Amino acid sequence: MTTTTGVTNSADLFESINKARDNKSKSQETQDRFLKLLITQLQNQDPMNPMDSAESTSQMAQMSTVSGIENMNASITSMMATFNAAQSYQAAALIGKTVMVEGDTMQFDGSKPVTNEIDVPAEGGVVTVAIYDASNNKVDEIQLGKQPGGRQAVEWDGKGANGNSLPAGKYYISASVAQANGGNKQIPSYTYVKVDSVAMTGGTVNLRLTDGRVLPFGDVTSIM
Repeated sequence: MTTTTGVTNSADLFESINKARDNKSKSQETQDRFLKLLITQLQNQDPMNPMDSAESTSQMAQMSTVSGIENMNASITSMMATFNAAQSYQAAALIGKTVMVEGDTMQFDGSKPVTNEIDVPAEGGVVTVAIYDASNNKVDEIQLGKQPGGRQAVEWDGKGANGNSLPAGKYYISASVAQANGGNKQIPSYTYVKVDSVAMTGGTVNLRLTDGRVLPFGDVTSIM
């Protein structure tokens, strides 16, 4: 009975050792081989011509550096996983909310003015904003005059060029700044769009918007 127990314990011990060995990283295995080689060299060195201690110290420092880098990489990977998880929770809270992202699509509810933003070049300029309906017909034009550089708010009252209220629906904004040569340069616009769902793709948190676009969480510039 005693013999059987001893065999079982030995088997368990070898299994544990094998598992531990399998779990060792490549750098740990390299360190083990290096230490065994170093000990063998020390045991068999010529007393009249001993090993160069400086060289041994340098090799050990290199091994320590490799181990440190591996540990740092593991820490960074863990931190990124935690960051992505936190970001996904934040993004999930946006479902059903309206966020501002770069684009030209805006939704008019038939009554309240629509607020958008444009990105005017650093030097500023005379800005014109055109509004188009879902059929790409130009329905209104807003002359903003001279504007300073940077993000500027633009409000559309939901009325056409003739002053009549337009029906609720999807509309598009197009902004441009006058050039010195007489032409016009298109500038970025930002509109509010509702978030339909959130997904994690390839380590990136993406938002699916109600207009069909899928954008990274980091593209959101403000939340309504």
